[in-house]
Amino acid sequence: MSDKEKKIVDSENIILEEYMKPGILSSKFWLSFSFISISIIIFLIFKFHIFNKPITVEELKSSIQISGISSQWIVNKKVNEDDFKGIILVPYISFYVKNIGERDLKHIFFLGVFKFVNTGKFIGDNLKMVLKQPLKPGQKSKKIELVAGFGYRASSKEAFEQNKRNWETSLVELYMKSKNSKLVFLKSFYISKKIRGMNIDIKI
Repeated sequence: MSDKEKKIVDSENIILEEYMKPGILSSKFWLSFSFISISIIIFLIFKFHIFNKPITVEELKSSIQISGISSQWIVNKKVNEDDFKGIILVPYISFYVKNIGERDLKHIFFLGVFKFVNTGKFIGDNLKMVLKQPLKPGQKSKKIELVAGFGYRASSKEAFEQNKRNWETSLVELYMKSKNSKLVFLKSFYISKKIRGMNIDIKI
């Protein structure tokens, strides 16, 4: 073997020995370390700038599908005062939402604004945060319930039924928002003229 060939072989052996050194001194370790570090950095960039990117109003609205809507009037409070003894009936609505979008939905707020149809008089509102656990694409939520704060006074549910000619038609305007989005209007729903626990249902 010539001196030139011997030098080449020695150089290759030195490089190979350097690569095969144990522990943090080896080139293999530093190559692996660099690869893992770059992978972590790329993951964090995607996590905080893409995966956790705040959902837009348009994306939120297009991700929600409402189903199973049910409405009625319920006894919200029993009153026992000197000038009045009876109950207060308020409008109530319940529904489910399905995530038809591509991202998980979490900490979504629903706002129900209750009004009388003819006069536009405000009955009350109810803001509720739902989906404390992420609702994944394709999943359906548990029942969501919204109740107005005000309503009709009556001595009883039966007495309320007897005065049903004065029962005004009401509706609820449903809004929605996430933590990082603005409030967005979804739809209005009529409240059925039905009292929970009673066999009456007056057509709107």
